[in-house]
Amino acid sequence: MESNPRGTGAVAAGRVYEEFEPKMEWDRELGVDTLRVLLPGFEKEQIKVQVSSSRVLRISGERQLSDNRWSCFLKEIPPSSNYNHKEISARYGKGILYVKHPKLIVPDDAELQENEQPPVESSTLDGKPPLEKAQQPTKMDKDKAAKGLVSGAQKLNIENYRKDFSGLVMDMTKPRKLVNLVLFILSVVVLGMYARKAISWSFKKSEN
Repeated sequence: MESNPRGTGAVAAGRVYEEFEPKMEWDRELGVDTLRVLLPGFEKEQIKVQVSSSRVLRISGERQLSDNRWSCFLKEIPPSSNYNHKEISARYGKGILYVKHPKLIVPDDAELQENEQPPVESSTLDGKPPLEKAQQPTKMDKDKAAKGLVSGAQKLNIENYRKDFSGLVMDMTKPRKLVNLVLFILSVVVLGMYARKAISWSFKKSEN
């Protein structure tokens, strides 16, 4: 709730009061909240800070502008159950009034971490999430697959593992086939040469 001690242009005891509306800001911290009231031109003796019996914070002040012209303000801050009103303190310096409100209930670090947002998972340059690494099936997984106790995803991994193993065996047998082919060709060539020599020898013998 906010109110003013006197209206703009009000006259009291030969004084003309002009309403001043100070700017207020809150600084929120873990154990204490601090209200900052900007009061340029005011002196410390011209400012009053009070807490009423109903725990309402009352900040007021007035200063002289000229002979009979005065500037005044009044701010009333309603109470909050989260503050320890007996420990409220005020400090003024360089045109700013600092009113500290110690808290009765201080949130612990665990509660603060729960309120924080979880970190965003990393992604690739195209905006798609990175692919998970494929897990190699263990012997236990293979036994479970034989008994029909594993999920379809695990069975698929085991089948892929078997295909890779079969392909490796085929790759290993390729050089052996190539060697056999070379030996077969050499055998044919040798046999051909031998047969040619035998025919030539038989022909010469018949001529004699």
